Amino acid sequence: MTENLSDKAYRLITKKLLTEELAPGHKISEQQLASEYGISRTPVREAVRRLTEEGVLYQVPSSGTYVARVDRHHLTDAYEVRMALECFAVERAVKSLKKEARQELRRLSDAMHDIIVKMRKKKQTVLDGQPLIAFLSADLSFHLLLLQAAGNRLALKIVSSAYQRNQFFGHHSHRRDLRHLSWVWMHHAKIERALRRGDAKGAKRWMKAHITRSMADALAAFDQAAAHASAARRDPVEDALDQ
Repeated sequence: MTENLSDKAYRLITKKLLTEELAPGHKISEQQLASEYGISRTPVREAVRRLTEEGVLYQVPSSGTYVARVDRHHLTDAYEVRMALECFAVERAVKSLKKEARQELRRLSDAMHDIIVKMRKKKQTVLDGQPLIAFLSADLSFHLLLLQAAGNRLALKIVSSAYQRNQFFGHHSHRRDLRHLSWVWMHHAKIERALRRGDAKGAKRWMKAHITRSMADALAAFDQAAAHASAARRDPVEDALDQ
C-alpha cells in the first residue's frame, strides 16, 4: 500500500515540477505536500528521495530539499548516457524483437507522422496541448520498447532516469515546430525500417544520429535562453555606458 502511495506522490510532485508550480530553487515541504495529497509523510518522503536520486531535487544539510536549477551539465550528462545505452540497446534488440514489438514500433512511428500531418493541415506554427503530449508519449514509448527488447533492466532504469532529467531540465528546450518534429519522426522511421530489415548497424547509426541531433538542439536552445537571461540581468548603467 505504501508503495502505491509513493508512486502517487511521485506522479503528483513531478506534475508540479513540469508545470513549474515547483520552480527551480523552490524549497520542498514534505508536510505541506502530504497534507495537500491527503496522505502521510512517509510516501511523500519516499517520492522525494527518489527524485533526489534522479538529480531533480537536491538536499542542503540543516536547510532542506530544493528543486534543482537548470544546469547545462544535466542535459549533457543525460544525453551522453542515452547515447551509450540506447545505441547498445537498439543493436541488441534486432535479434530479440518479436513480431508484436515490431508492429508496435511501426504503429508508434505512424502515430507521430499522423500528428505532423494534422499539424500541417491546420497550419500550426508550434505543436502544443494534447497533440504534443501524444507525440512525446509515442516518442518515449518507442525508445522504451527498444530498451525492454534489449533485456537489460539496469539499462532501462538508467535511461528512464535520464529521460526524466531531460524532461525536467529541458522540457522547454525545444521549439516543437514542423521542422523539429519532422526530423524527429524521420529518425524514428529510419530506425524502425532498419530494425524491420534486421540491419543492426543501420539501426545503431540512426539512433546515434537521432540522439546527437536532439542533444545539439537542446544545448543550443539552453544557451540561447541563458544568454537572454544574462542580458535581462544587465545593469542599466552598463547598457548606458555601452551606448
